[in-house]
Formats: sequence, C-alpha cells, structure tokens
Amino acid sequence: MTPLIRNENAATNPLARAIWMSWLAAFALAGLLLPRAPGIALAIVAGQSLMAINFFFLDKLVKLFTHAMLPGTGNRQMPGRFFAYASLKVFLVYGGAFTLIRTHAVPFLPLVGGLSLPLLVLFLQSLMRAAGYAASPLARRAPQTAATSGNAAKLAASFFILALLAIPALGHASDHKAEPVVLAQHDPAQPTTPANPEAATQSEAAATAHGEAGAGEHASAEHAESEGGEAHLPNWVVILNDYFPDNPVVHWMHENEYLVFAWLAGLVFLVVVWIAMRNPTLVPGQLQNGIEWIVESMEDVCGGMLGKHLPKYFPFIMAIFFYILTMNLIGIIPGFKSSTSTLDVTLALALITFLYVQINGIINLGPLGYLDHLAGSPRDIVGFAMLPVMIPVHILGELVKPVSLSCRLFGNIFGEDTLIVVFVGVAALALKASLTALAVPPMAGITALFMLLQTLTAIVQALIFSLLTTVYLYMMLPHEEHAHGEAGHEHA
Repeated sequence: MTPLIRNENAATNPLARAIWMSWLAAFALAGLLLPRAPGIALAIVAGQSLMAINFFFLDKLVKLFTHAMLPGTGNRQMPGRFFAYASLKVFLVYGGAFTLIRTHAVPFLPLVGGLSLPLLVLFLQSLMRAAGYAASPLARRAPQTAATSGNAAKLAASFFILALLAIPALGHASDHKAEPVVLAQHDPAQPTTPANPEAATQSEAAATAHGEAGAGEHASAEHAESEGGEAHLPNWVVILNDYFPDNPVVHWMHENEYLVFAWLAGLVFLVVVWIAMRNPTLVPGQLQNGIEWIVESMEDVCGGMLGKHLPKYFPFIMAIFFYILTMNLIGIIPGFKSSTSTLDVTLALALITFLYVQINGIINLGPLGYLDHLAGSPRDIVGFAMLPVMIPVHILGELVKPVSLSCRLFGNIFGEDTLIVVFVGVAALALKASLTALAVPPMAGITALFMLLQTLTAIVQALIFSLLTTVYLYMMLPHEEHAHGEAGHEHA
C-alpha cells in the first residue's frame, strides 16, 4: 500500500492496488533508464508522483463529499477540510505540473507517460475484471504467504527491487571505466611502398602457400565430416534425402530432422491416446488400462506434493511426461530418431516449463511474495544481513533449473543413441572383415540389451523431468500451505 492511498481494507481497494502497481512500474522504468537518460527517468517519477498525489486528494474529497451528502446527516454543508484538500490539490498537482512544463525541467512526453501509469494500470484491472479475473492474485498488494511475518516480506521485496535497479547503474559505470582502443587504419587511397621489395615478394608467396594449405585442410575436414562422425543411425528422412536430393520438401525435412520427429512424436501420442480412450469402458482393454494406470500412478505421486492444486497443474505435468516419453521411445524404433537427443528440443521444453513455473509463482504468491521468494524469505536480522549474498544465489538457482532439465535429458538420450551407433558400427566392421561368427551373435545380443536399457532410460528421464516440474511448482505455492502440508504428513 502506498502511503498516498490508505484504506482499512486495502486488499479489496482497486485504486490502492493500481497506485501501488504503478509505483512499482515507475521505479522499474526509472531504474532502467537512469544510467542512460536521467531526465526521462526523473520525468516518469515526477509524473507518477503528481498522479499519486492527485488520487490521494481525490480519494479524500470523494469521501468528504459522500459523507456530507448522505441522507440523515442533517446539515449538508461541506466541511472546511473539503476546501482545504481541494486547494492543496490544485496547488500541488496542477501547480506542480504547470511549473514542470513551463520551466522545461523534465521532458514533456515522459512526464505524460508517468502521469498515465496509474490510469493504464486501472485500465488493465478493468479488463481483467471484465474477463472474469477480478480476484486474480496478480493484483494483490501482498500475499498471504507473508501475513504471519508482518512487513518482512515487503522489506525483502524492496531490497530485491533496489538490487535489480542497481544493476544498470553498475553496468553504466563499468562502461565508463572501459577505455576504447583506437586502431590505426590504413587509407587504401594512399599506396604504400615496402622498404624491401624482395622480402615483400617472399611474404606474399608464403601467404599464398599458407592459404592453399589452409584450403586443403578445410576441404579435408569437410570430407572427414561428411564421411563419418554421425552420432545417430540413418533414419527414413536421411534415406529420402539420398533418393530425392533435389526435392525442396525432402531437403527441408532433412535440415530439420529433430523438428520433424518432434511433430511425429506428438502426432503418435495423440493417435494412441485417441485410440485408447475414444470408447472408455468399465472393463478397460489393455491399452486403456495401461494409460489409466500411468495417469493414476502419476496422480498419486504428484498429489502428495500439490494437494488441492493438483487439478490445476496435472494436465501440464502429464502432457510434458507423455510427450517426452513418446519422443524418447520413438528413437528406439529402427529408422526413427529421438528428438530429445538434441539440446535444441530439450532446452525448448525446459524453457516452457521454466516460464510456466515462474508465471504461476507470480500468480500464487503475488508480485511482492514472488520477490520475497527470490530474496530467500528473510525473517530475522541474519537473513536481511545475508541478502547481498542470497539474492544472486537464489536468482542463479532459478536460472539453473532450465539448464539442468535440458542438459540431463539431452545427455542421457544422446549418450544411449551414441552407444547403439558404436555397437552397430563394430558389428559392421566385423562383417566387412568376414568375421560373421564374431559379429552377428554377440553384437546382436549386446545391441538388444542396450535397446532394453534405452527403453528403461526413456521412461525414467520422462518421469524425472515431470517430477522435477512438480517440485518446482510446489516450491511456488504459498509458504503457509507448505507448512500445513508438512504438519499433515507428520500428524499422519
């Protein structure tokens, strides 16, 4: 709650919430613009201040006017405070705006932008109410997470905001410290005459020979890359490209193999689920029974952490699980490839999960509660003293989550695909050397064993990814629910 707007029931006051959110936006914009354009930053804060003062006096005037005009009050005359507030409003707001514009103390357009920030927030709140999100936690001034800790969460969030605003200033200072290095440039219009023509001729010949050698090495490297070094067995897209190299569609599919197999995995997943669940029966068939068993098992595991929030997050968790599982398993089939064996796909999945978790964290905790969570939720003097250390640590911990999710999934699937390629390659070399007895039985058995292990790893990695997503979502729930859940488990 900003000190310019006070209300006994601040959590349900849309005007108070709008002023508070506009202050946050104004300080964030000013902090980002301060190193490069201090005048614009000052204009935004000045406009926000004028509009906050305007709403403060407007709130007082409306209350006094409403109280005087209520039926049953007898004398319907305006009290003296009404005229005092009106005079102060005209002097401070209109006089301040006139002075700033007349003296050109700040730029005009950023000043108008600062004046418009509370109105913009009120407009967005109106849109949310019209869309049916009137009780959205995004508009809450402070979450119930920190209700038992007084203003500690607000203080921690304030420290966090100040730390974020200090980052651009530090970067600007480091830019000023760095001195540009100016290199002497040669003017091509002025010819240069070498002091020793023979030495120049020899150096040109050496450069020519070095260029030819470099070109030969580059060509040999390209040839070696084209000859071998493949980490995957040939798939049907590669075979199509060999037979139809000039077809643009086939060429695009060959250049985007991982995307093609990711789409194919999604299509296979949808078809399998549709076949299994199109006509659900009380006595399920094998496919329906298998899918229901997987869903019920995951529901039991995730429900123990998410509790009453399970229906909200379970569809996303199961979509991630089944999609990753399908992409992992499809690579075991000869002629196909696992899209999760590339870092592009796994990083995309991890970033989607990261954004989903962070957005739900802001919704569940509220803006201040989210910043308090990132600051480590300090509640004593030691916690606040450790804020300069804990804020970077917690931010780094959040940013590491998508990296660990993507690298773990990529490393396991890519490693097993590489092992399959190695054993198949050894069997091919043995066949080429006419060692059929040595190649076929042992290598076929080892390859089959590794395919079974690859199936197990595909299931385990999909399970780990989805369970870590559940844990990250659990960590973004209000903290008092964590305490209630732990107390319930201990009581049980």
